[in-house]
Amino acid sequence: MNIQREAVAHPDRSIRFLNFEQASFSGPRHRHRHLELTWIVRGQGLRSVGSVVSPFFDGDLVLLGPQVPHQWSSRNSPGPARCEAVVLQFAPDWLEAAQWPERAALGPMLRRATRGLQVGGKTHAAVTTALARMIDVSPLRQVAGCLDTLALLAEGADDLQPLLDGSELPPVIEAAEGAPRQRRIDRVLDWVHRDLAHTLTVAQAASLAHVTPAAFGRWFRREVGKGFVEYVNDARCGAACLRLLQGADPIAVIAQDCGFATLSNFNAQFRRRHGMAPRAWRRAPS
Repeated sequence: MNIQREAVAHPDRSIRFLNFEQASFSGPRHRHRHLELTWIVRGQGLRSVGSVVSPFFDGDLVLLGPQVPHQWSSRNSPGPARCEAVVLQFAPDWLEAAQWPERAALGPMLRRATRGLQVGGKTHAAVTTALARMIDVSPLRQVAGCLDTLALLAEGADDLQPLLDGSELPPVIEAAEGAPRQRRIDRVLDWVHRDLAHTLTVAQAASLAHVTPAAFGRWFRREVGKGFVEYVNDARCGAACLRLLQGADPIAVIAQDCGFATLSNFNAQFRRRHGMAPRAWRRAPS
């Protein structure tokens, strides 16, 4: 799960608009200086934004501010259906360069995007409709569609729910001094997500990070924005959410496969994060 610094380049366009279909979402965890609106048309898996790991499903719609680490990763999707996404990216100074007084109305929404915003309610339907209209049209019409989409997001502020709070925003690591530091946290996060089913100890994690076990807790919280055990349980509960909806395996089996030693601990951790028991989650309408 390398947090790579992505260079978003589109010298012949003022915005970048992508519509792609593939077998799965498997790109690395990354960050960039552009704002990004991602619509998962089809697909399900785990979404990582900053230090928050959550399940995502068809229709997931998220607006991210600059330099927020993110990744959508498909996990064990049943059947032959392919994944499809629409992604809109633009530089933070794009609107400022236009020097339109009207852009001030977008300011509060764009500032909130630094915490990651999940779009729901009526705004979700309006924005996805606008994005769908931008597929296979001219670049000029895509620019117009981008402005329309941003207006819809600004007008639907009540439907935008932050994914992160201030404590969950990891630091922005500058390229000049951050490569070795970043690779250490990358190794730890990659190991966590790869080996969720196994026992994950602080001693193992500290060894991967090349820090002492005594210093690891402070180091991990500084790099990621939350404690190691909390992050591991977030990732395990997210993986369990998918398993609960993707099949009929007994809850006890899912708990064990996702790394929980006891069913009671799984139930408590799951309820804390999702506000309901795993059985209720499985039965809830999607």
